[in-house]
This record gives sequence, C-alpha cells and structure tokens, in this order.
Amino acid sequence: MAVWLWLLATGVLFVVEMVTANLVFASFAVASASAMLTAWAGGGFLAQGFAFAASSLITLLFLRPLILREMAKRTPKTATNSEALLGVAAHSRTDITEFAGEITLRGEVWSARTTTGTIPAGQRVRVADIDGAIAIVESSSEPPVEPPAENPVETIHESETPA
Repeated sequence: MAVWLWLLATGVLFVVEMVTANLVFASFAVASASAMLTAWAGGGFLAQGFAFAASSLITLLFLRPLILREMAKRTPKTATNSEALLGVAAHSRTDITEFAGEITLRGEVWSARTTTGTIPAGQRVRVADIDGAIAIVESSSEPPVEPPAENPVETIHESETPA
C-alpha cells in the first residue's frame, strides 16, 4: 500500500513542478520516488522517511543549484518592459527640454525630457532611461530623419457622401 501512496505523491509532485517550474517540487518528487523504491524493497516506515529526507536534501542542496546554473547559461537574457527600450532610436516631435517634450518611439508618442540642453524637433534621439512614463533621451549622432508617417483618419464630408 505504501508503494502506491509514494507513487501517487511522485506523480502529484511532478505535475505541480510542471506548473511552477522552479525545481523544488521536482526535488521532492525524486525524493518520494526514492521512498517508493525503499517501500517496494520492503523497508519500513522509518526507512522510507529516511530515504525521502536524504533524497530531498541531496536534490535540493546539490542537484537543484547545479541544474539551475546550467539552465541559466543556456537561456538568453531577454530585455522586457522599459528595459527593452533603452538605447532605442526615436524621433523628437517637439523641442525637448529638461522639463517637457514628445518623441515618437516605436510608433507610439511618449513624453520625453533630456538631462542637459534642448533637443530641437525633428532630431533623432536615443532613449537613455525610462522614468515612469517619461523617456529620458539624449541627442543621437545620426542625421535628422523625416517624421514617421502618421495614419490620418479620413473624414467624409457630407458633400462627398454617396447618394
């Protein structure tokens, strides 16, 4: 009977690990499989508990950190949120000062400011930092660019409506 309980515990812990993906429950699943093998071999309750505890300690203290380190090496760091915008080129829509300004950044209008001086409208800028919803920009050495084309909404005047 104990073999089946340990087998059930192993399965449940592996399923929980698939949801959490932090290798803690996988360590406990391996430990419960160890206790299941001990029960299958005829070990008593104390031996099963010892097998579970020893396997848990070994997997949590030694194997888990080793596997996490290896996974971190193989997984590329991906910039997300405001971190992904650092260093991106943008276009100044208005004059940008230390207090106000606007830029077009990846097709969106952002409030912007600069840390020094004034950047005239129409200049290419580079995002140096993001402070809340405000982009901190600096001049880019690249030449000015044409402003990005906006998608004007076409309006139909009453005189142009089909009859």
